[in-house]
Amino acid sequence: MTDEIRTEADAVAELTNAAERHRTEQVVPDTAHILSYVTNEDEHREFDSLERFLPNPRRDRGTTTVLDVDSFNKLSDGALQLDAVAYADRSPSRITAVLNDKGWRDHRIVVALQLSREWNHWAAADGKLLNQIQFAEHIEDGLAAITSPPAADLMEVVQNFQTKRKVEFQSGHRTQSGEVQFQYKEEATATAGGKGGHIEVPEHFTLRIPVYERGDVYDLTARLRFRIGQDGLLLGYKLDRAGDVKDAAFDAEVAKLAVIKSVFGPAPDTIREL
Repeated sequence: MTDEIRTEADAVAELTNAAERHRTEQVVPDTAHILSYVTNEDEHREFDSLERFLPNPRRDRGTTTVLDVDSFNKLSDGALQLDAVAYADRSPSRITAVLNDKGWRDHRIVVALQLSREWNHWAAADGKLLNQIQFAEHIEDGLAAITSPPAADLMEVVQNFQTKRKVEFQSGHRTQSGEVQFQYKEEATATAGGKGGHIEVPEHFTLRIPVYERGDVYDLTARLRFRIGQDGLLLGYKLDRAGDVKDAAFDAEVAKLAVIKSVFGPAPDTIREL
């Protein structure tokens, strides 16, 4: 009889302990509906939020990416908090506005500025030497961005290089008029000797291009470079202070931000719970 009573008592105790181990209780930090589960005997707890069942999140969070400052200003209108901070990072041309900078830092708008097609075109050949045909085609493709010298003059240069394919360039020198004159000799044929001539190319030309898509335009000077060797005439250009122009364009975009505290540097990570 005693053994039966003990057995029943033990069974009741085990059921009670099992229920205790798997009990569910509600935890309410800051009005959040979170359930706490005791999952094993060492009091280890697992938490499950019921926020996902609400029609709307309890607070704003997440990251939205736009491609220009104008879009940022439209999107952030009325959404900026007092602790919002914009982190401007030059190297990736990225502005990250952390709207809850003194909170969890997980509500953000990122402005991922895109370099313009014009900038990419001229930066692609900056400091490189091309053969005369490649150089002529490159100038022709970007002709709309050149403000000085006149487009008609440059088209004449382009056409000269495109037609003078079977010539040997012998020398190049800078003239007092601000041009570089290239002397050439045409290939001799069976009926006639090779004729000589020259092509004049502006020593420098001025570009007016936007650094970023839908951004302000800037003047940029490209200075002619050349080399005559075994590979014939190679031509190219070097952009004056391109890095400074790009930095100035980025700073100007940052200045266009709606009223928000701005600092230069990469954005901090989101805050992680302890």
